[in-house]
Amino acid sequence: MIRTLSLLVLCFALNAPVSAHRVVVDGGHVQLRGELVNGACAVSPESEKMRIDMGQYRTNAFGGVGSFSTVTVPFGIRLVECRSEVSRLVGVAFQGLTPAEDPQVFVAATRVGGAQSDSGLGLGLFDSHQQRIVPNDQPRTYQPIDATEMTLHFSARYRVISLPLIPGNIHSDVWFTLVYP
Repeated sequence: MIRTLSLLVLCFALNAPVSAHRVVVDGGHVQLRGELVNGACAVSPESEKMRIDMGQYRTNAFGGVGSFSTVTVPFGIRLVECRSEVSRLVGVAFQGLTPAEDPQVFVAATRVGGAQSDSGLGLGLFDSHQQRIVPNDQPRTYQPIDATEMTLHFSARYRVISLPLIPGNIHSDVWFTLVYP
């Protein structure tokens, strides 16, 4: 009996430290996202995160407030796996911050001494017919989906929104969405 009791005490003693010292540590957070859409086209990988080089401009190359640069920089958004049986038309809407001085263009900021500053310029976008695209609005025109792959053509130009113009590396953040009427 003493032997059985000793064996039982020994078993409990060996198991007790394991369950008594159980520690649970919060390991983090996992966020999973996805999207299910009934879009007629997919955006090609090279068009998902484009970087467009606008070039270099001299401050004295611009006219007064409201004037556009003489340089037009073309760019395209390539669509793939298009299916006209889902939708026959596609448009592109552009979103981003607009300056209070001119809500018809996107913010074009510069860095001065490491801090972000207004450059005095805004970024205007245009469709393939050189019609200005209104920021944060629905598309004015739609293109027919007539092939499995297509490229939608646009261009960009700087516009003076305030003086003086501040030299520096100019950047604009603009997002786009595909719109099916």
